Formats: sequence, C-alpha cells, structure tokens
Amino acid sequence: MLKDSSFNKHHLLNLSKIFDGISNDLQKHFLQQCRIIHIGTSESLFKQGDFDKIMYVVLSGRFRVTAEKDDGLHILGDIAEGEPIGEFSLFNNEPRMATVYAMRPSVVMEISEKNYYDIISKHPEFGLKLTKVLLKRIESNFLKSHLQTSPKNIAVINLQPDHDISPWTTSVEKEFEDKKVKFNLFDLGHHAEENYDKIFEAVENSDGFNILLCDNDDTDWTQKCLLYADLIILATDFDAESHIYEIEKRFDLYSHNILNKKIYLLLLHSENAEQPKNTARWFNGRKVDLHIHFRKNNERDISRFCRIITNNAVGLVLGGGGAKGFAHIGAVKAILDEGIPIDFLGGTSAGALYGFGISYFDFDYHEINHHTELAAKKKLTSNDLTFPFISILSGRKMGNHLKNLLGDIHIEDFWISTYCVSSNFTTAAISVHRSGLAWKKILASIAIPGVFPPVIIDKELHVDGGVMDNLPIESMYAFPVSKVISVALSGASEKQLDLNEMPSALSIFWDKILHKKRYKLPGLTSIIINSLTLNSTLRQKQNRYEASLYIELDLKGVSFMDDSKWRDIVKKGYDQMNHFLENLNHQDKFWKSDLSIVESPIDLHGNK
Repeated sequence: MLKDSSFNKHHLLNLSKIFDGISNDLQKHFLQQCRIIHIGTSESLFKQGDFDKIMYVVLSGRFRVTAEKDDGLHILGDIAEGEPIGEFSLFNNEPRMATVYAMRPSVVMEISEKNYYDIISKHPEFGLKLTKVLLKRIESNFLKSHLQTSPKNIAVINLQPDHDISPWTTSVEKEFEDKKVKFNLFDLGHHAEENYDKIFEAVENSDGFNILLCDNDDTDWTQKCLLYADLIILATDFDAESHIYEIEKRFDLYSHNILNKKIYLLLLHSENAEQPKNTARWFNGRKVDLHIHFRKNNERDISRFCRIITNNAVGLVLGGGGAKGFAHIGAVKAILDEGIPIDFLGGTSAGALYGFGISYFDFDYHEINHHTELAAKKKLTSNDLTFPFISILSGRKMGNHLKNLLGDIHIEDFWISTYCVSSNFTTAAISVHRSGLAWKKILASIAIPGVFPPVIIDKELHVDGGVMDNLPIESMYAFPVSKVISVALSGASEKQLDLNEMPSALSIFWDKILHKKRYKLPGLTSIIINSLTLNSTLRQKQNRYEASLYIELDLKGVSFMDDSKWRDIVKKGYDQMNHFLENLNHQDKFWKSDLSIVESPIDLHGNK
C-alpha cells in the first residue's frame, strides 16, 4: 500500500462523478489535503472489526467486500471506480462490518474525519454533496441491493484460436457503436511493441469500458488481461470438443479464491443453428457464473449479449395462477411489441409452464399459439382423477404432454437463460432450477399440493413453487440485470360473503343441482391453492418493490383449472399489459430513454 498526492484527469473525473460535480476550489482542497493510496491486488483496504473514522473514494480499480458470519465467509459484492467505500464510518462509532480487498491494482482517495471537518469549514456545500451520496447509498441498499456492479474491464479468451470468432466480435463492436456505448479494444496485435505496464495504466484511466483480447501464445499479456479483468469471457464453438483446454489449465481459471473473477461461457452457434442439445457437457470441470448462447448474425442475440456483459440486461418474472397463466402469453407479446427486450426469464407454477414454453419456442408466436391450442384441446387437467392418496389428479396427462413436447431438452439448452422455482418439501426451502430436464422441473413447479402429486428430484420431494414464492423476483438478481419486469396474476375475489355460517354439504349439493346459486363459495381446488399460497401472496406484495415494473393482471372470474377460454385469457393479458405500458410515466419507460436497452419489435413469428 503506497500513499502519495498525485491525481490525474481520470481520478478527477471520478471524484466529480461521485460528488455530482466539484468546484475548482474544492478540487484544489482535495489535491492539497487528501491522500491518494495505491493498493496492490489482494491487499486489504481495511478489515472487519477495524475501528477508524475514514471513508474512501475509488478513483480507479475494483474492490471486493467480504464478511465473516456465523455460517462462514460471505462475498457481499464488488465496488467499482467512482463509488465510495466505508462512508458511514465518518458518522458512527461502530467497528467495520466487512473486509475490503483490491481485486486488481487500485487507487483510492482517503477522507479522514479531520479532512471532513476541514473541508466542511471551508466548503460547506460539500456537506450537502456527501449527504446526497449517503442517501443514494441507503436508497440503493434498500431498493436495489441485488444489483451487480458493472464490469469495466472484460477479458476474452478464445478457447479454439483456429476458430475465427471475428463475425461475432465485429457484430458486437457495431452494436456498441450504433448504441453510442463507449468502449475500447485492447489486443496484443496493436500493442506488441509497447510496455505492458503502460498499456494497462491506460486501460485503468480510460473512459467507458474495455475489452481485453487474450492471446493463447503470450502468457505475460494474457496474465495482465486476467489480472485487470472484472469479467472473463470464454468464447467457444458450441460444436467443438468440450474438454478443458490448455489455456484454462495454465491460468488455473477455476481455483477457489475470494477474489475470483466472474466467468461467462460464450457458446457460439452458426447462423441457422438448431435448438442446442447437451449444453451441460460444457460445464464438466468448469465453474462458470453464466452461459450465453450466441447465434451468428442474430440481431436479438447480439443485442442481448451486449446488454448482459454491461450488466444492462432486462429480466422478466411471471407469477403463478393456474389457467390464468394463459395471460402471460399475451402480456409477453405486448412487452415485445413495445420494443422491450427480454434477456432472462423466470417463473413459478403457471409462470414456469407458460414462461418456459415462450422461451423454448424462442418467442416465435406462431409456434406458441399452435402448441397452446393443442394443449388446451387435450384438457390436461380433466379426466385425470386418481385414488386420492396424495393428490386428486394423477398428473399423467400433464407429464406426458410435457415429455412429448420437450423430450430430453434441458433448461440450459434454451436460447435464453430461463429458470423456475419449486418448493422443496424435504428441506422446507425454495429450489431455483436453472438446469436439468426441462419437463421435470416444470412439473415440479406446477405440482399443487393435493391437486398434482409431488415430483422427486435428486431423492427429494418438490411441490408447487407458489407455496413459498409465487413471484420469484429475488432469484432474477442472480443474473446481470438492471431492470426487472414482474407480472402477477390476480387471486381470489376479496368480496365478503353474504353468509353467517357455512352451509352443509347437502345444501351445497342441491344448490348446484338446482342451479339456484345461493352459495357463492370458492371450489375445493381454489380453497386448497389459495390457502397454501396465502403466505406466498403476502410475500409477493412485499417484494413487488424489488421490480422495476410490477403489474398485476386483473383476471377475476377466470377459473383456476378451466382452459377452454384460453384465447380470451391471452387477449386479456395482451390488452392489460398494453394499457399498463402506454400509461406509465415517461420516466418509468426505461426502454425509451436508454439506447443501450431499446430493441426493435418482433413480429408474430419472432423475427426482426
């Protein structure tokens, strides 16, 4: 750890960024009074339990925050340049709650308690600026605690150097240029004769983000790229041999370390590639945080990849609700027609069933409508009664339909990353399914207790995800998203009953036989489902604020198990989502103001 008083232009830019602009006098005060600290890779800035009254501002580099808890070491997140560290220590008398390590050579400015009082006395406006920083951090922790810090430096390794990846990389460069996203490309071919230390000093002091192209033959260059990287992308021909390559072994990419960089596996496909199969073979021996399927010259894949690597992706979360889930089909179409991209998709129960169908058919609405109609004609929840030892229905019709539709396709084979959740009856915990046989994970997510039988996965019983989380928003933040759209389906009516006590079973029987409709009571299935999901529904209402956009579709009157009016339900979803999007405040229409997110609408067949 070295201390000096040298600022450069890039440092001053980050100071101005964090404090929303600084005057020349305040800038001069920082230069004269505050220390600049250079920290080497893996050095700690401070440790959990330390007691000091110092805040720091990251001028360049990147830090990782960790904390020891009763159940072990936890990684709390990363801090990038232009962000504060430990700012609350100036105002409380508590020990540090976490340890902060430098992930690569980094530079911070130190503001001690003495510095703070001295600055305030001469520049009182700084107090307001710091208050805004503190309020912004509190708001960020409360509303967006799951959001990940965007990478500045991205190292790319081509696992097969003889495989030309330029068609993909060129399309990515053009996308960034078209969207006016500032980036810099550093490759050995243009810097072979230069001093590597100076090159990577330029990397740190550059504006925008940097793509560092590794070289399989130059160990020193690649080592530097990996050292300065916030994210590592392994690019590979999907159809190539999936063994661990020499470069992966040489740099020990998968060793366990608290400073490990995130690793994305980029699976490159030909232009008209068929549905991927056996994607899981690429995970053997590798520890990757995300895999991305990328078809050559596919505009949606190009845009999606660019959003993902800049942590600017859009996630869609779909809630449960039985036959009401048909509305998700219309809602998703309305979202896409508006030009809002969907980069990740997750759901519970009906949200899993219809969401997986939409994702599996790659948003091709001709195919989606065709197979939805076939499923509705099969009446998958009718004529499937069984001895009610563990459920009313046997689940065979639904299971056979899903098996015939999806076959041996695994979730990781879908073109976009998709997940569903189930309630693990054995461990009393939520299970998030991002891999494995798609049909089986869907079946687990829709296994309403008492209606469908539980599903056994890895010798554990799983039931409907809606029992524990009917709108799995939190699970979406495992992905590099900046915006999350959540779609809930309305529950049972909240109207009071015009009854003082429950009628007898015989009275209800004759009321139905004679069609008198004196007793407007929910059916057995509705009582079971709504009773099981009461706690989950409460959680859904509490978690709605974690989404960027939240809509609850009004589907009261739609029967939970009746799929005969599926077209009307799809239309309800489309119309209500359209109305919702049209009537949003302008500032909430993020896809209108952020060029890096906006995407052209697709037609009914999912084409540009």
